[in-house]
Amino acid sequence: MRTSHRRGAVLAVAALALSTVQFTPASIAAPAPAASRCGPLDVTFVLDDTGSMGGAIANLKAGINSIVNDVVVASGGDYQFGLVTFKDNITVHTNLAPGNAAPVTNYITNTLAASAGGAEPEASDEALNTVVNNLSAVGRPQNTAFNGVWRSNAMKFVVLVTDARPGGFDDVHAAVDVANASTRANQALANGIKISAVYVPTSPGNSAVITPIMQNYATTTGGAFVQASANGAGTATAIQQFLADCRQTDVFMHDQPTDTGVEPNPNGSVWQSPDIKVCPTLADCAGIQPVVGATNYVHVRLHNPGPYGSGTGLGTLKLYRTPAGGSTTWNNATNGDWVYIGQQSVSVPAGVTVVKIPWSNIPGPGHFCLLARWVSATDPMTFAEGPNTALNAKNNNNIAWRNVQTVRGKVLAPIKSWFTLGNATGGQVKSDLLITGVKPLPGTVVIDLGPRLFERWRAGGGQGEGVKQVGETQVQVDTRRAALRGLLIYPGERFQTELTFTSEAAGEFLTHVVQSFEEEDQGGVAYEVQVDRE
Repeated sequence: MRTSHRRGAVLAVAALALSTVQFTPASIAAPAPAASRCGPLDVTFVLDDTGSMGGAIANLKAGINSIVNDVVVASGGDYQFGLVTFKDNITVHTNLAPGNAAPVTNYITNTLAASAGGAEPEASDEALNTVVNNLSAVGRPQNTAFNGVWRSNAMKFVVLVTDARPGGFDDVHAAVDVANASTRANQALANGIKISAVYVPTSPGNSAVITPIMQNYATTTGGAFVQASANGAGTATAIQQFLADCRQTDVFMHDQPTDTGVEPNPNGSVWQSPDIKVCPTLADCAGIQPVVGATNYVHVRLHNPGPYGSGTGLGTLKLYRTPAGGSTTWNNATNGDWVYIGQQSVSVPAGVTVVKIPWSNIPGPGHFCLLARWVSATDPMTFAEGPNTALNAKNNNNIAWRNVQTVRGKVLAPIKSWFTLGNATGGQVKSDLLITGVKPLPGTVVIDLGPRLFERWRAGGGQGEGVKQVGETQVQVDTRRAALRGLLIYPGERFQTELTFTSEAAGEFLTHVVQSFEEEDQGGVAYEVQVDRE
């Protein structure tokens, strides 16, 4: 663990509680100076710049240097800012980018001004939509795309300042706008973004409508709500307090039964999480193989607290699948080799919480790896996620990977399964395929590499131990220990191999198949082979 990293770092400031808190202007005091780092911070300001916001904007201008300096210091210089203003349209001034304090400070200090806008409502809900969901300007009254990258290893904040009801782009406040605002809060929660809101009551007659909407942003995402003075006093101080609250929770999943949540995990392979299993219903079960065409439920255990935080966790568990195999690529924008299954936002108190996510229309042949990611504004990834799933899971205790396949058959009857090899390294690699009989099958295991991969193996010298060719593209492997070496795989390639287990005796047997590169485990599958007599 790097001493400058966010794990364990708590900013000693007068911070707001994670639950919604309403302050009156007189109660807002200047926060104490930052005493330690929060780790990486991504902060986007979403500001109403209509004519009625002059007092709040003047207050923000006076305080922006202190606000920005606090973020720079608290993050140890590892920060990104974004800046968006809105009336009935949206203007993106600054996209999230590393170390970009200067343009944000300069714009707010020298250019930001309250003007025009007509009567309220304003497009605050759509401005949040732009920022939370990284929307382009296509088809929207928006000047350009908000396309900066929210980092998975950063605490993510949106600061909303407005005096108006949300009204979308039609300048009318209706029930649909309240629903739209609620959707923005739920999407922010799912993306691990905390929304904190400052309400400036320039039109007190609207407070009964505006206040619960802005409180909901905070309550849903773990942010805070402040009502400033009608003249804008207290706006800058409230924002400083919002951004000082970098207290951390630590919800985690086990990579192995002995995993304690320490990052990086020092215990070896990370693809057999005991905290992920498939069940036919919401009821608990021992775990089943996914049933093709059916709706099953993926049960995931979340543990709280881990070693690096405390308190109730608030976030979203996201679930993905990919064909059973080894090296897999992750991409935060596209999911890489992984296919999204579903997600559930939950509050996780101390102890163990089981989240159950439905998995519908399961495709054939029903042999998958499952990936679970806990996304939370107060519990970001410790290490930035890269393309290598195995490394991501090893480094971050809020990622878990389950590659356990159960296959069943009868004595002397071939039992088939599959293993997919990939390349998540970014360059061409020569991988090894390692076979270990943890409880060796009393019979044969044959791997069909397919024409292209077999040709590459043969062109590389057909290296291996405990293997012999038994068909055009098939090799039989020693059921106790074997290796196919020097399998050339280029970035982005995926090769599905077919495994055939034939047992001479009934019983339950266990074979591990692992893809390795330079003696580093890139992912594997534990094949639980259950053999019946009849």
